[in-house]
Amino acid sequence: MTQQTLRVAIAQPYTKLGDVEGNLAQCLSLATQAAANGCRLILLPETALHGYSVPPEVLAGALTRDGKVAEKLREHAKKENIAIVAGVFERPEEEDCVYISQFIALPDGDLVVQRKHGGHEKPGIAKAPFDPKLFEVDGVRCCVTICIDCRIKNIENTLADLGCQLQLTPTAGGGAHPIFHQEDLSDPEKAKLYVEAMEDSCFPKKQALVKRYRLRMALATANLATGFDGVDYVQQGHSMLIDGTGDLLALIPGTYIQEHFKPRFAWGDIHPQRPQKLPTDT
Repeated sequence: MTQQTLRVAIAQPYTKLGDVEGNLAQCLSLATQAAANGCRLILLPETALHGYSVPPEVLAGALTRDGKVAEKLREHAKKENIAIVAGVFERPEEEDCVYISQFIALPDGDLVVQRKHGGHEKPGIAKAPFDPKLFEVDGVRCCVTICIDCRIKNIENTLADLGCQLQLTPTAGGGAHPIFHQEDLSDPEKAKLYVEAMEDSCFPKKQALVKRYRLRMALATANLATGFDGVDYVQQGHSMLIDGTGDLLALIPGTYIQEHFKPRFAWGDIHPQRPQKLPTDT
């Protein structure tokens, strides 16, 4: 008997700060390409439709769950028969605040919204209650933990109790790193700085692979890729897909070289299993 699989894509649009329409077009194009390769879910980074910096003009473009952009995501998910998990700044109609959220557009036309619990570390962003939303794609149970929320104490066991088989972790890791160009790699000192920057934030750690095997829970991550956003951040990308067997299925290596930034995606087949709990922290 063939074991059930779910084909999952991880993706990095070349996000331009504040350009919601342009970023959305890239995300929808990546979803179309992923669907053409048989993928049933595509994970896009934290704030993929906006960029991660929060000047007033960017926050002014925060989206509502029943607005035009959300509707386009839902329509595209239904058309391409793929779940689209896209990062946004969200402005709830019932509240005067902005959350960091993921719009999860499902092929059946439904829209699930997962808000970031730890979003209060950026000015102008509200802290949402910790409320993980479980949703299914082809019977596979999925949850989103946005960036720093994956560090909530015993979060993996919380997800295991929910029956989560695929943890989706969109991020916007980066920060005040140097800006590199292709020609800099021929300079030994600059090349050394580049390697140090990459080692600091990009390469997958062995612990992530081992932990996935112990949990029997697959992990998809997608990190924002913007190069220098023109304000204060370099988002270098780096996304990966790890099966619950501990196997690294797909990898988009990060970069700080400005000429290398472009929309990218990769995919792999996860093998959903019954999640196992880890020993609790003492």
